[in-house]
Amino acid sequence: MKSFAEIQLPALSRPSSLRQVFLLNVGFFGGHLLLTVFAALIFSHSLAGHFWPIWPAAGITAYGLLVWGPRVIPGLLIASLLSGHFFIDLRWGINIWFTCSEIMGAWLGSLLLRRFCPGWAGLQTVRHSIAYLLLFAGIPSLFTAGLTGAGGWLFTNASGNIPHLILFWTMAKAAAIINISTLFLLFFHGKPAQKTYLDKRFLLLGTGTLGAIILLFFQTYPSGNLAVGAVFLLILPFLWMLANYPARLVYPLAAAGFLLALIGTSMGYGPYEHSHNLYPETMAQMVGILLESIGLIAAAMMYERSHAATALETANRELEQRVFARSQDLQIRNRELQIRDAFLQSVTEVNRLFAAIDPLELSLILVRFCEILVTRMHLAAAWIGVVDEHTGQINIPAKAGELAIPLSKIQIFCWATPEHTQSPSGRAITENRTLLFGASDPLFEPWQDVIKKHRMGGSIYTPFSWPDGRRGVIALYRYDDSVFPGAIIELLERLSEDLTAFMRQRKVAQQLDDARILQKTMLISGDIALQAREAPQMLQQICEELIHSGLFNAAFIIRPDENGVFQALALAGHHVEWILQRRWSIHPEEIPDGQSLTSRAWRNREKLIVQDYLRALGPETDWYAEASQNQWRSAATFPVYHRQECWAMLNVIGPRPDLFNQEITEVLQQIALLVGHALDEIHLKSELLEERQRQSHLARHDALTGLANRRGFTEFLHPAMARVRRNNRLLAVAMLDLDDFKPVNDQYGHATGDLLLQEVAARLSQALRQSDHLARLGGDEFVLVWDNLQNRDQIPPILTKIEKTLAEPYFLGGLPGIHVGISAGLTFYPQAENDQSDADLLLRQADHALYQAKQNKSRRNQFWSIFAEAQNNEHIRIQTLLHEGQMVLQYQPVLDLRQERIVGVEALARLNNKAEAISPGDFLPYLEPEDQWRLTELVLNQIAGDWQAWKEAGIDLWISLNILPGSLISSVTLERLQNLLDGCAIPPQSLILEILESEELRSLESSAESIRSLQKQGYRIGLDDVGAGYASLLYLKELPVDEIKIDQAFVRNLGENPNDLHFLRAILDIGISQNVEIIIEGVENQSILNVLRLMQAPMLQGYAVARPMWASELPAWLSSSTQAMNANHEIKFDLLQLYAEVIDYQKTITNLLTSNPDWFLQLSPWSSCHCPIQQRLKQLNAMDLSDLEKAHRDYHAILEALVPTLESGSVVDIYPLQRQGEAVLQQITLAMRLQPRN
Repeated sequence: MKSFAEIQLPALSRPSSLRQVFLLNVGFFGGHLLLTVFAALIFSHSLAGHFWPIWPAAGITAYGLLVWGPRVIPGLLIASLLSGHFFIDLRWGINIWFTCSEIMGAWLGSLLLRRFCPGWAGLQTVRHSIAYLLLFAGIPSLFTAGLTGAGGWLFTNASGNIPHLILFWTMAKAAAIINISTLFLLFFHGKPAQKTYLDKRFLLLGTGTLGAIILLFFQTYPSGNLAVGAVFLLILPFLWMLANYPARLVYPLAAAGFLLALIGTSMGYGPYEHSHNLYPETMAQMVGILLESIGLIAAAMMYERSHAATALETANRELEQRVFARSQDLQIRNRELQIRDAFLQSVTEVNRLFAAIDPLELSLILVRFCEILVTRMHLAAAWIGVVDEHTGQINIPAKAGELAIPLSKIQIFCWATPEHTQSPSGRAITENRTLLFGASDPLFEPWQDVIKKHRMGGSIYTPFSWPDGRRGVIALYRYDDSVFPGAIIELLERLSEDLTAFMRQRKVAQQLDDARILQKTMLISGDIALQAREAPQMLQQICEELIHSGLFNAAFIIRPDENGVFQALALAGHHVEWILQRRWSIHPEEIPDGQSLTSRAWRNREKLIVQDYLRALGPETDWYAEASQNQWRSAATFPVYHRQECWAMLNVIGPRPDLFNQEITEVLQQIALLVGHALDEIHLKSELLEERQRQSHLARHDALTGLANRRGFTEFLHPAMARVRRNNRLLAVAMLDLDDFKPVNDQYGHATGDLLLQEVAARLSQALRQSDHLARLGGDEFVLVWDNLQNRDQIPPILTKIEKTLAEPYFLGGLPGIHVGISAGLTFYPQAENDQSDADLLLRQADHALYQAKQNKSRRNQFWSIFAEAQNNEHIRIQTLLHEGQMVLQYQPVLDLRQERIVGVEALARLNNKAEAISPGDFLPYLEPEDQWRLTELVLNQIAGDWQAWKEAGIDLWISLNILPGSLISSVTLERLQNLLDGCAIPPQSLILEILESEELRSLESSAESIRSLQKQGYRIGLDDVGAGYASLLYLKELPVDEIKIDQAFVRNLGENPNDLHFLRAILDIGISQNVEIIIEGVENQSILNVLRLMQAPMLQGYAVARPMWASELPAWLSSSTQAMNANHEIKFDLLQLYAEVIDYQKTITNLLTSNPDWFLQLSPWSSCHCPIQQRLKQLNAMDLSDLEKAHRDYHAILEALVPTLESGSVVDIYPLQRQGEAVLQQITLAMRLQPRN
């Protein structure tokens, strides 16, 4: 049995599957049907036609909808229909109506109770009782009765008894819901109640109640005696409410009374025998039974709740009293034991404090140490002291407890003085043992007022040692004359040993942490040094990083001025600005400023460290007060070397003594070295920047006239072209040439020719606007650029002005007036809406126009020609020459340095124009695709004849020729090329087909397939002008070529920019990695040839090997001694070869230092007599190379300075050596540019 007082409103359950829903409906169907059958059996003896058999089942319907909701409606609906038809004999129409009314009413009750009383918890309060009666039973029953009455009227046409029927049906339904549904709620959802004992009084009252109900049912109730039964039944619940019985006993009695009423009615007793006439007595009987049930249950619930609360309060009060009494007893009997246990707990917690993963500051740990002892042991105070060995006073860095503050205000001394007595703690320190004292001890006489005021009891003191050797003491105080037990002495001594060990370990750990932090600071400083561009900023940032490390409270870098007074270069830290207010001197005779730590370190060029700065200064020192106020407790200074000289001093100040251990000192010394290296680097970068700017100017300007050269002109032209495109304007480029310059050179000499060129440049500059651009491309060729033009008509007036300016005679060096004529070629950009011309193309166009102007000099009416007009004439002329068969071939030999012989030739096409031979760069732009195929055919035919003649003469050489890139992009063009090759009677192994870069070659996949097809037949494929652009390097990676020809731009200017040797080596390495043959073009002199031989270049082509020649000249040239002389003759050693040898030499030295220092020591390369570069410099003694020789000597000096470090086995810093090596190469470059032109 469960207690109805503890029923909770169940949550609406949700079956998890269709199977569970089916089983639920089966269960409720069976329950409903069984309850109806039971009621029908009870009423089987009734002579009247009652509806009682279907009313009890209303209780199970209400319970099912309250707990499970509408999911159980199918089972309830079917059961109700079957019951009404088979046990009440209802017709189907009214049966369905009654069934639906009953289910709707029950669902309404569930909804009302959940909506308006969601916290319903049984009938233990009046509010919940009323809610249950009204919301769950009353209103739904009235609703059901109303629908039932309406159904009776609809189906039976009986309207006279409808009101009585509704009231009667309401009472019957409500009584069934209250009695039946609560049984299920109590059984399935109630909580177990406490054990209840049966009371004799309950038996008497219960027996009397049931007897009264039976008696009432044997009475006859005339219409006038309504009050007899009604009053008695209404008063009976109030009698029960006065009784104190538990619900688990009362509720079965109420249910039994309801069951007796049912049985009595079914047997024809009581007023129910006339219920079908709905007499008033019947209503009174129903009301009585309903109120009796509610009253009995509610009264029992309310009492049970009240009784349980009172009993619990009484039990709690008694338990509290017993616990308090027991605690008091244990406190009294175990007080001394608790002190010991508390101390042990304190020791445990202190050890946990010492072992914490995230350690606090030492001062906070010591305070927490005292707090733990005070809290755990309930002490008046605990403090830790340290002896000032100068004054004898005991300072208190950590304290806790109520008495701690008054004690800290008292001056406590370790030993007696004329002014002060010895304290108890001082006695423990001097005797070096733990001592116990009572509050009345004579040593406490000076502090009796404090003792009495704060109720101080006994105390204990134990000495210990601080990590720095200072003496200390731990002091504990109790309250109210209590004393410490003697057994605690040993425990406190162990605790003091733990404290001493902890502080020593912490000091070691702190030193390691400081070193790690400083190492991190050094790394950050390294980054600052590497990225620094200005020295002041770098010095300031490094000082700030030292402060950010948290180890120092001041950091500064100072340097003496010309008067020997230190000036601050960088400052950072707490109150560091007062350094600027003092005059720190390097002169020892100036006292005291000349005796400072930094001054002595500067004079001795060494680091100096003071671990206790204040003690070293002494109170009498001038700056002692400032240092003490700013907590400057330790100091160190380190020399900073710049350019191998002591340049400044790095100073750091620490907030605690003994900060500068070995690890921190070494890291700070490394930072000082790093600062020196950074200063050297900044200085070198500054020098290199200046030199680079000077070289950049030289590289972009003509040395003779000061005008822009070809490179400077090109760099100006690119953005100018973009600018006019953006602004929708025009740009004009004019190529200008002096007509009579060669005669001037021949008649008056090159010096006069140079003066003439300078004067022409000056006149042109005066004739142009500031926005116009003027450059000299070489010889007597000048180029002019006008941008931001609105139309072409603006140019002729400018050219006329230039013509007048240059037509004036030139008076040079006392010579008579010299007259020169001019010719110019002009082109415009853009010439069309989608003009894709680049700077090189504009120059070629202007050059073509200039050529036409010179060709037509006798017929022209102006000195300039415009490209658009000249181009058409040139196109016709080129096509005419090609179709008239004026194509001729020259051959340039290729030297294989590995074999020291000529292995092949390159076929160079020319168009023969009587007076001159036109090169491909001048005629290829005018050829249509079909013309280009015609050119290829002519070249192959002539090659075939020349190769056959050489073969008959015993000459076995391969021949390379350029082919159209477009011939590789499709099967059609490839077939056409194949037909031309098949018609050439040369074995494929003797031909190398060279591809030129073009837009047509961008389809790499199809081009690669065509190349493989040709290679399968034996032809070798070459890639021309590799390195001239990114695209050609991409082709080298993607196309399966057999040979690459490095563009001559990489060797043409080696004499002016020897640094290009590095880039040339990189491209050579790329070619070798691709396993292809390499030919270097543009080898114009013997010096470059020797350098490339030193670099082990495979094959060379250029004027240093041979100039292009006709086929008939080749056999004689090959057999002459000229070939051998050009291949093997050694000329005078020069600076370019020296540059290449220095690169190899420095690379060898660096490899020895880093990889095999033992060999380095055995070879002694620091000695100048062992240096090959020194011997080379002697060969160049005709030149003034003093700066170069000094730089090389400095290189050897640095080498020699590294020897002690190597002999000690330490790792050397090769950075200064590499920097000096760069300086040597820089001096060679400078010497090359200063030597006179040939």
